[in-house]
Amino acid sequence: MSDLIFKRRLVNYLAYLRKRVSVRLRQLAIFSRRRSRSIVDRVLGILLVWSVLVYFVAIAGVWWGSTSVIEDNFSNQATEWLRKLDELGTPLYISKDKTLFRSIEDHVSQFPEIAYLRYYESDNNTVLAEYYSKEKLVRLVPPLSLLEIETVRLNVESAEPVFIDSAKSRLSLVQAAVPVVIRSIQSDGLIDLEASMVSEQLESYKIIGFIELGLDFSLYRKKLVKNIILGSLVIAAMFFLMVIAGRFIIKKSLRPLMNLRRPLAKLAKGDINVHVESEGDDEIVAIANALNTTIAALKGRDKELRQLANYDPLTGLLNKSIFNMLLKREVERVKEDNDSSALLFIDLDQFKHVNDNLGHAAGDRLLVQIAELLKSRMRREDMISRFGGDEFTVIASSVTAKDARLIADSILKSMQNFVFVENEQSFNIYCSIGVVMMNADTMSDEEVFSQADMACFQAKSAGRNCYHMFDAVKQAEIRKVADISWSKRIKEAIDENKFTLYYQPIVPLDGGNKQCYEVLLRMMFDGEIMLPNAFLSAAQRLGMIVDIDSWVVRNALKKISELTASDQEVLFSINLSGASFEDAGFIIRLKKYIKEYKVDPSLIIFEITEQTAVKNIDFVGQVMHELVAMGCRFALDDFGIGFHSFEHLKTMPVDYLKINGDFIANMANDEVDQAMVQFMIRIARILNKKVIAGHVQDSQALELLKEFGADYAQGFYLGKPEPLLGMEHFKKSVKLVLINGGNGH
Repeated sequence: MSDLIFKRRLVNYLAYLRKRVSVRLRQLAIFSRRRSRSIVDRVLGILLVWSVLVYFVAIAGVWWGSTSVIEDNFSNQATEWLRKLDELGTPLYISKDKTLFRSIEDHVSQFPEIAYLRYYESDNNTVLAEYYSKEKLVRLVPPLSLLEIETVRLNVESAEPVFIDSAKSRLSLVQAAVPVVIRSIQSDGLIDLEASMVSEQLESYKIIGFIELGLDFSLYRKKLVKNIILGSLVIAAMFFLMVIAGRFIIKKSLRPLMNLRRPLAKLAKGDINVHVESEGDDEIVAIANALNTTIAALKGRDKELRQLANYDPLTGLLNKSIFNMLLKREVERVKEDNDSSALLFIDLDQFKHVNDNLGHAAGDRLLVQIAELLKSRMRREDMISRFGGDEFTVIASSVTAKDARLIADSILKSMQNFVFVENEQSFNIYCSIGVVMMNADTMSDEEVFSQADMACFQAKSAGRNCYHMFDAVKQAEIRKVADISWSKRIKEAIDENKFTLYYQPIVPLDGGNKQCYEVLLRMMFDGEIMLPNAFLSAAQRLGMIVDIDSWVVRNALKKISELTASDQEVLFSINLSGASFEDAGFIIRLKKYIKEYKVDPSLIIFEITEQTAVKNIDFVGQVMHELVAMGCRFALDDFGIGFHSFEHLKTMPVDYLKINGDFIANMANDEVDQAMVQFMIRIARILNKKVIAGHVQDSQALELLKEFGADYAQGFYLGKPEPLLGMEHFKKSVKLVLINGGNGH
């Protein structure tokens, strides 16, 4: 039982050792599969291991060959010695005088390679005389056995010694034995000499004894080992020098390949500001040239993408997206540096007239000339953008209010002196400019832009062809008076139902007939219909926006209930402000309305802007999930303006992405807008969400949307907002889609 336990432990220990050795080998650079190794180190490692193996094989071969040569040489010497000792020992056997052996002993003692010598009787293994060069040999080398004596006797006719291997495992000896023979010749014709000459001669022999000889080549073996060790050290030293030289030569040969590592590492990290030196062998040069060509192509593509992303393709000015970012940076800068800058919002006064009468191509040429005019009037450090359509914006850095007025006045005079000529027709193009100052007291970039837009509106209201400087104090007084008035109007509209709902169709581009409308709010005032932008800002400031949202939701659900009762299943897309998501009572009221009007929550789509969704993603996301759990759905409005929400879209419970109308309105004439729309649709596909494209103004935009794979379209071309809705109204919009190409994807 103990033996079995011991064997098991031994097997386990051997397995453990094998595992540890395997791990250690894999940790070596040459055996490792880690990608961080160098090809030079790997080649050198392989050469080193291979050379070491060759070195040990060579040493083993030298040892084996040298030993074999020595043994063969001693075997030949043993044969010669035995013949000589046979001659010297014959008198010993004839006379039986052991004193004669003294002369033989004296003779052989002069030769250190003779380890021992024995003479045996002829009929047994009795030793007549013997000689040993060392005392220990007496004990270590026993006399020949009777079987070995008989083997030597039987080998008498070959006249060759018999070599004995019994002591090789312990001593460096060549042991051999031969019989001592007396030979004679007998003849049958002693008288007839001629006959005796030709007759068969008969030879007889008699074994009178045996000789055993041992030659010691341990001394030669020691010399051999010493020489091999010395030679090995010399070879090892030469090998070490060759390794150093080989490493230098290989590294020098592979230096062009090693030089590729640093630029490739930078390229892998996305840094394309690298250049690969093309030197060395043809293969390395080809690789370097290919890499440089690829880097050049990447730089060109990167430059084109930056151009597309940051600049207006028509005028070459900054576009809206990059300008908003630069405006935000400028607001932060003036706060940090306690500086002041100006924002100018410029709107052309006669652009629509040129566009309508001379066409879009003429309008584009006009915009290019206006852009050049603005660049000629501004400093190099100022930032100019084409903000959209016929609107331009300018950031004049580090200027005072007086400087800003001079800049605005200079632009106005340049525009007044400018004449646009097209088809032998001349047009005077004027503009309205809103100017606002940015300083340490500025709240945000959104506020600055809103003030500039408001100032431009006031310049237009003052008769156009002028500029208006935004006055915060005066504007605050105007706004305060206006807010008091709006507060009364909004409260009256909610209490007396002076709000009304309009409905604009959202048309499926696959030709489906399922009705879907965006619910839009209007206010009835003094017999006129007022659009939301006239009162929603005031409602936001006055904290009445949640009450307006509640009125819209309640009346929209009431309308759904009425349509459902008449067997019309209609989806409503209802806009919600960010304030409603922060109102704890909104969900309670919504549940109450759903229950009161018996509405299926799946028929409700709430629209929320991208900015609102991202502003407080955690809180807004929680409310959205609660509404989705009730059965409602969500559409993300103004998608694409900031591109902030791509990361959040992975977790936001949004079913529809509504592309901002600025990308759609002029898409047919703007390749950048087309590329952006395609990109957003591709993102939506990856996120498994439907796409709604708003502001469709013409058939070209509709065709492009179908080609790009949008799911729904909305805009004046398909249907204007109307107070009444129904299946017939919706079919008109669907018919337009079918006429312009049927199934779009």
